[in-house]
Amino acid sequence: MTELNSCAQSAELTRRDSLLLLFSMALGDKAMAAEGPAAVKVGFLRHYKPFSYRDANGRPLGFDFDVASRVCELLQLRMDPVLDSLEGLAQRVKSGEIAWLGNQLLTTPENRRRFDFVRPAYASIQLSAVQHEDDDRDFLSLEDLLGKRLGVLAGTGVEEQARAVLGKTVKAYEHIENALHDLSHQRLDLVLEENLIADYHIRALRLPLKVAAPFAAPMTVGLGVRKGDREMQEKLSQTLQSMLKDGSLSRISEKWFGYDVSRSRVSHTASH
Repeated sequence: MTELNSCAQSAELTRRDSLLLLFSMALGDKAMAAEGPAAVKVGFLRHYKPFSYRDANGRPLGFDFDVASRVCELLQLRMDPVLDSLEGLAQRVKSGEIAWLGNQLLTTPENRRRFDFVRPAYASIQLSAVQHEDDDRDFLSLEDLLGKRLGVLAGTGVEEQARAVLGKTVKAYEHIENALHDLSHQRLDLVLEENLIADYHIRALRLPLKVAAPFAAPMTVGLGVRKGDREMQEKLSQTLQSMLKDGSLSRISEKWFGYDVSRSRVSHTASH
């Protein structure tokens, strides 16, 4: 009788242990579900409107930010954005602290020494002439601007090159919006700026301006990843292609620029 009781108790313990194990596993699954997707750090330039910047409440926003958010969604990752200077981001990528740069960078020899690149397949950078909508003059080179008033962004290569040719008729601005505002009041003859940045501000501020002739050939750009990280390059490339196919790049483009930049490498305004 005692032996039977002992066997019954052992069987009960076995069942109880099994139930406890199943219960623990269920709790573990719930805890994992509560934690959500794994986090990945993505780097962004902190003052690069409309591609990446912070709003008045400190929230990160921008076209590139939205694109990277969708990339992470498709990869089932939770994005942890890191906003910094380019130098700071380059060090973070090199150390492995961030997985990739969410902004398009020029694929210059210097940048190629620091990063491997993924072609974004959704927008290019092209320096273009921005003019008043009533101005029908053609400006195709810096020489065409001799004696004219030119607005540029301060501290850039464009400012340096323009001053070398035009001298004191070049006016440099800390914020390109101010240059566009002066142009809208015809205090300038021309502003030189990247086509997408100009398009964004003209649309957002409802300025009587147009993005006219390209001032240089489109510049090759890409998303920067750590040197030698082929797996990340391939993942990002495939995901961006998926976004082209599912229309999400088009929707993000429409939100920020009013047209689909994934289908065109030139300014929307200049194409009309």
